[in-house]
Amino acid sequence: MLFQLRIWPGCMGQRAARRLRTACFALLVAAPGLSAAAEETNWTVLTVARNANWGIASARTQGEAIVGALQRCQATTADESDCGAELVTFKSGLALALLCGDHRVIVTANDSAEADRLALDRLVVLREFYGPDFPVCQHLLQIDARGALTTFKARRLEGGKALPTSSD
Repeated sequence: MLFQLRIWPGCMGQRAARRLRTACFALLVAAPGLSAAAEETNWTVLTVARNANWGIASARTQGEAIVGALQRCQATTADESDCGAELVTFKSGLALALLCGDHRVIVTANDSAEADRLALDRLVVLREFYGPDFPVCQHLLQIDARGALTTFKARRLEGGKALPTSSD
């Protein structure tokens, strides 16, 4: 017998062995479903170049999604760009991209409010570092985990004090 429990002889050992077999069988039956559910969530990648070109891709593996985003970014520009120099990868939530002159602010978050807060935190640090010479920022895009654009408006941030909401 595969599962023989030698600690408790007799009836108790047989019951424990049956429970152990049942638990192992249930785990073996449930495990493929658990891993299949985890694999169904695709990786989404966003890359933004300094010239405002961007690429988005979703794929089963992170590497495939990165390649797809780089190819889409490079396909939108005739000249050399720095596509892929900055990118974010995520499986859930959303990504937000701002362009401030040559500076990119790309964040991922669980929701729009968190993304706005994280981007604002990053902008505060950049403004402290660069001082009054830091350029005005433009909202470039926001995407969800499926790679769908949820906002795509060229919006200005006035003085970098606050981010506009997606309803603007």
